[in-house]
Amino acid sequence: MKRCKLCQEKPADKTNTHYLTDGVIRNCLNEEGSNVREKALTFNISLHKDSIEARFQRNTSQKGILKTFGREASEEEIRAAKKALFSVDYVFCSECEKKFTAIEAPFLNEVLPGLRDKDFIGQQELILDSEAVRKFFLLQVYRTAVADPEYMISEEKVETLRKMINNPDIDINELKSIPLHVTYLNTLGSEYEYTKNTVGTGSDGNNRIILFNDFIIQTSANDDEIDFTDFWGLNNRDTFKRFINYHEDDFKIRVMDNDQRLAFYGRYHQERARKQLAYYRNEFIKEYVRVYHVTPDFSQIQIFINAIINGNEVNDEPRYSVAHFEKMLKIYIVRLKPIRRS
Repeated sequence: MKRCKLCQEKPADKTNTHYLTDGVIRNCLNEEGSNVREKALTFNISLHKDSIEARFQRNTSQKGILKTFGREASEEEIRAAKKALFSVDYVFCSECEKKFTAIEAPFLNEVLPGLRDKDFIGQQELILDSEAVRKFFLLQVYRTAVADPEYMISEEKVETLRKMINNPDIDINELKSIPLHVTYLNTLGSEYEYTKNTVGTGSDGNNRIILFNDFIIQTSANDDEIDFTDFWGLNNRDTFKRFINYHEDDFKIRVMDNDQRLAFYGRYHQERARKQLAYYRNEFIKEYVRVYHVTPDFSQIQIFINAIINGNEVNDEPRYSVAHFEKMLKIYIVRLKPIRRS
């Protein structure tokens, strides 16, 4: 068995270790914003390929599965559902899991309730206890860097964070040497409103981003500078540097009000949908030209895209999975042969 990534000594025996804190992301992922464990039904969007994988967890309702997949769940999907979202197996050991909990508990018990129970309308920033808050967000960065192959930061930073978690008495100045920009999305209304937020990762230049329900964490991949990136209107060039906590005594968090939150996630999802449709269109055209040496008609392209989104030909794979797309591509390349004109 592999050794634990954190202590580097004990066997990595722990399964279903969350690398993004469950207490923060759960009501974002779950149906109707419920806070029940393992009801999530999510779409994982690849950074490298504009493809989407839909998946659910063991307590997702049958109604929710049928609505999304248009069919009963397959055996393979049921097996996958037993694995928690944003979790890993055999990366950490059971003893090190306790170290994670020790960092998470002060934030979840003392900080988070004070944020979610308050309307910050008109407020643009929060100044919070430096050490507890900083450690909590750095924990998310460390575990994501270790567990998610698409979220990469330098080995030097990973090692600094590993030492932080192993040593509760680490010099706070070492932690301040890693820049952090955190935005809090003021989420108002019922618990359902949290399902309009998102969980996932992204990158742009040297900027590494974690979408973390009502928080968005940004840090740098290699050096001390976080590259400014607009990220669909998330960041403001005039204030971006103010909220980079780098060798700062206080920890400043930018506040985005509820209307801005909805606008940001609206732009984010629209852009992802646009890229997804462009991916379907371009791949179909490319394969069509390869097979028939002519460009498909606009109507043929639309028939193919409509079949992916609204068609009934969903069997063993989720509707938005790579496997389903590839199967449909093969089917419709044959079905939509060039129209012979006299």
